[in-house]
Amino acid sequence: MPSAKNPDFEVPQVDAFAALLKDTLSHAQSIKTSRSIEPPLTQVDFVSQLAQVPAIFPSEKEKEKARQNAAIEIATRNTFSSLVAGTSIDSPEFVQVWNLFDFLSVLSDNDQCDPALLFWLVEELLDSQTTEKCRQIFDYLESRREQIIIHNLIAKKLVILRFCNDLLRRLSRAEDTAFCGRVFIFMFQCFPLGDRSSVNLRGEYHVENVTTFEDIPTQSIDQADGMVIDTESDSVKDGKGENKSTTKAVSFDSKNKPAAEKPLDTDALYPVFWSLQQYFSQPTALFDSIELGKFKAGLEATMSAFETVEKLQRSTKGSDDNKLIPQKRKQSDGDDDLRSSTNNPKYLTSRELFELEISDLYFRRHILIQAFIILDFLLSLTPRARTKLANIKTQNRSVVYGDQTLGTDDMNWATQMKIRIQNYIQAENDGFFFFRVLESVISRDKGWVRWKVEACPPIKRDPVSPNDFVEAKASARRMATNKRLRAVPMGSLSLEFLKEEEDEKGMEKLKDPERWKLPDLSEFKDKIAGDDLDLDFAKNDKERSEILEAKASKTWRALRIARRSKLAVFDKIDDWQKIDVIFQEQPKATDEVEGAQANGHFPEDRRPIIITGPNKVGKSTLVSMLLEKHESVFGKVIKHTTRSPKEGEVEGQDYYFVDSEAFYTILSGQYFLEFTDQTGIGYGTNLTVVEAIQKSGKIPVIQLNRGATETIKDNSYDARIIFIAPPSIEELEARLRKTEDLTEEDIQTELKAAQEDLEQVKSEGFCDAVITNGEVEEAYKALEEFLYGAPIETNGVNGDGAEGDIVMEGSEAAPEVITVE
Repeated sequence: MPSAKNPDFEVPQVDAFAALLKDTLSHAQSIKTSRSIEPPLTQVDFVSQLAQVPAIFPSEKEKEKARQNAAIEIATRNTFSSLVAGTSIDSPEFVQVWNLFDFLSVLSDNDQCDPALLFWLVEELLDSQTTEKCRQIFDYLESRREQIIIHNLIAKKLVILRFCNDLLRRLSRAEDTAFCGRVFIFMFQCFPLGDRSSVNLRGEYHVENVTTFEDIPTQSIDQADGMVIDTESDSVKDGKGENKSTTKAVSFDSKNKPAAEKPLDTDALYPVFWSLQQYFSQPTALFDSIELGKFKAGLEATMSAFETVEKLQRSTKGSDDNKLIPQKRKQSDGDDDLRSSTNNPKYLTSRELFELEISDLYFRRHILIQAFIILDFLLSLTPRARTKLANIKTQNRSVVYGDQTLGTDDMNWATQMKIRIQNYIQAENDGFFFFRVLESVISRDKGWVRWKVEACPPIKRDPVSPNDFVEAKASARRMATNKRLRAVPMGSLSLEFLKEEEDEKGMEKLKDPERWKLPDLSEFKDKIAGDDLDLDFAKNDKERSEILEAKASKTWRALRIARRSKLAVFDKIDDWQKIDVIFQEQPKATDEVEGAQANGHFPEDRRPIIITGPNKVGKSTLVSMLLEKHESVFGKVIKHTTRSPKEGEVEGQDYYFVDSEAFYTILSGQYFLEFTDQTGIGYGTNLTVVEAIQKSGKIPVIQLNRGATETIKDNSYDARIIFIAPPSIEELEARLRKTEDLTEEDIQTELKAAQEDLEQVKSEGFCDAVITNGEVEEAYKALEEFLYGAPIETNGVNGDGAEGDIVMEGSEAAPEVITVE
């Protein structure tokens, strides 16, 4: 049978390069023993093979260059097809494909093949593999990203954009969220920051994103008002007493509200609420005054409903009726809650889910973020916003909307609605922090919007040429080595001592302490008194003005120095010409502290004290006894919290009760020694409170759990740490069971945490002393003797923890147990 291959139509260079590829893959296997993607092969590994390419394609003409690229592509595709067809991507032999890609990357860098050839093959490979196998292909792309895009990116970027977008269409945003993120990050890292390939220059909107919802029969307001919720049967009764099935969710009661403040019932709100989505997907529809009116009415109705939901949730919190209202999702340590709040590519618009959706805080926030963005878009059409674009020479008219201007009434409405949304978001426990993140994202986005309005000018700056760099360097050297001293400007310091002939003497004069040492405050007292005396003998207004100017300079410098140690007396200064109070000696301590020091009640070690240990071990009792007996020596540190006071709690004695905004302001200023966030309620120990106690002459006493104590210790805060331990786990369990508000689950959780505390204290020895609280009086005696360093008798190690034991932390060895008699 004759051969089907016609030798008259063969291209010898294709066969020659195919043979070279075969030899190259064999050589790659010999030098790369690993059967994985790593390590990459570089140009150094293919020196002999690269030298053979010019022999196969000797001509360098433009037409011959295209012929060379075509021949290499044909040979490479044949080799690639045979490798992929005969080898599974999971098998070790598939390393030949990765080696082939590395060789093509080197050829592309040397301009010996088409720059996009590697990415064409990657695109075919992605099309031929399952989603799970595509992850392995992306492992290769991510590991070689810098290597394969460093040269000829312009010829490669469209292919990269195409196969990445094709892959994203295949992936599920809900199930393959992490993989989608990898694809997006790969694209972002491949393309320069100022690349316009993915910029929507024409300002087109996703009008195909249509939100469909059900048609609800219109009900009268009377019928809606006639419905009440039966909390026992979970049903809705109308005015006739007939039951209607309902979902457990929030409902609106508008009986006793004025007409202007009545929120719509859920049936009336449902179509109004979901109709807002058409404006979110196509904001240009708001240029029509009728559509803008509908949007304003719909957003106001939505905000009224959201505010009503929030009030109902707060009023029923802790009551028996709160089972009817889904509460906010609680934060968890795992990722399940995070995934559930971000994996919704499109909202469900079923009428049966509507009450549940608007009862969810995350859902409401997502809607309000969209509304916030649209309001920013409307405010960009005001005359004031237009003036900021007046200096832009080249404008992208597709996104400027120069023929549209927002009226004064609409501008005021949009501004007030933004403030209303802001106040609503910040009202939650973590709302202040959430809105700050939202503001940061939107402010960054405004920068990109302006860049688009400016028609996307290049962001990248060209590197400085070598000649310019050398010239700038020489100029800087000439300026720095100029020995000619300029004339001394008025009021500045003379630099005569820096002359060349006085090199060594000038340096000694520069080191003179009088030049840099802060003068003593008492020096200004006599100088200011001298100026006051000169004022009495001033002959004319000019001389008096000069003396007053000199006195003002000395007074200002004296106040600058006094602020370091006598800031408290500044309130007593009424006239700047009379500052004698800062020169008077102030008492070093209050009478109360002086009395305590005189009686010897202060311990030698005056570092802050941290009392820690398991719950219900008696920490509060010991702290109270210590403060009661040594009131003038120790001061209790009161913590800050964002929760509301419980019955019997007093502001400033139990906690400092602050709102979320104040709490996060302290947190952002790094004034918390430690802080925790328990289900949206913040607790923190403010450093300023500790310092205030120290400034009053007392020793701060801080009561914390072990986790907070470890945080303070990790921050290298210098304090004495005392761990209060129970006599035994059984005794601690008995104390916990006497607490009425603890369930069995809570008790077991506390016991487990206590066991971990005891084990970790033994193993790590992070505290200065461990006191076993069996008998309160004995434990307090041990605490007091430890704090004051009283002589104690060593009786050896007692591993069981007898009453009143003190365990002192050793430097390197295990803690030593010292029993107090």
